[in-house]
Amino acid sequence: MDKLKWNDNALSLMEYIGIIESIYIPDLDDYDYRINVTRCETSAEAIEEARNIPFGATDCMVIFKSRFNQELLSKQNLYPQYISEREIQELISYLELNTDKFWLLILFVCDYCESMFYQGTTMKLTPLEQLEQLQSAINHTDDTAILTFKAGKQKIVLEDIRAIKAISEAINKYLSEADIDMFKYLSRRQEEEVPTMLKDSPFIAYFAKMLLTFFNTQQQIRAKRRAGANHSIKEMELVSRLIYFIRLSMKEDTWTDIENETLKAFLKQYKAYRYPHNISNIYPEFSI
Repeated sequence: MDKLKWNDNALSLMEYIGIIESIYIPDLDDYDYRINVTRCETSAEAIEEARNIPFGATDCMVIFKSRFNQELLSKQNLYPQYISEREIQELISYLELNTDKFWLLILFVCDYCESMFYQGTTMKLTPLEQLEQLQSAINHTDDTAILTFKAGKQKIVLEDIRAIKAISEAINKYLSEADIDMFKYLSRRQEEEVPTMLKDSPFIAYFAKMLLTFFNTQQQIRAKRRAGANHSIKEMELVSRLIYFIRLSMKEDTWTDIENETLKAFLKQYKAYRYPHNISNIYPEFSI
């Protein structure tokens, strides 16, 4: 696939990227994407071109297009093999997906995951998240709870459950009365000094979940599922084969088994997994 140019229908080719972006980016008018030219690795040419971005182009599309044209995507050179991979193409055809649009989606999802898992920034819990976490812990405790507060050499230990639950009630009252400016203040994040880089297994699960979520948006794919099934065998098989094809895993037999047992196991294992608060160093932050 040649370079993406807006006047060459690039916006249409990135349709699937726009769909996944609309799902995962919070719909807030004043949401801070934390994006700048340096982090997006945008060239001077791309900055100039950005002045002519057509209506409907999203942040992710603009960044992805720039990185695609600069050949910064790690799996970009696999396109000829992708087109000639018979099993993958048969599955794409069965699911009635556009081959090139889906290829760009694969590249984007992989690039996003790499930018978050391997090069991303780990953020501390916000004050609001910490308050909610404390409140939840108190509300789910028994009468033997102990709450410890330390400030320098000073240490306070609360052992009376009435005092501890009073704190939870105070938090609830405070948050219920807080205005939007206070919520914004409490939602500001700070970076951890040392980022948390995740291993391959949660990366694979995250990658698979994003593609399967995209499938949920496609009516023709949903129509092929058995009644009550979250996903069809063909959907799972396609994702499994892609995991091996783009070398997220080198174990071919593991990811090409007809029952997709490995993918099922990964999705189950990481269903409730608490990913570190990593944000991409390239793209807008996703809420997954």
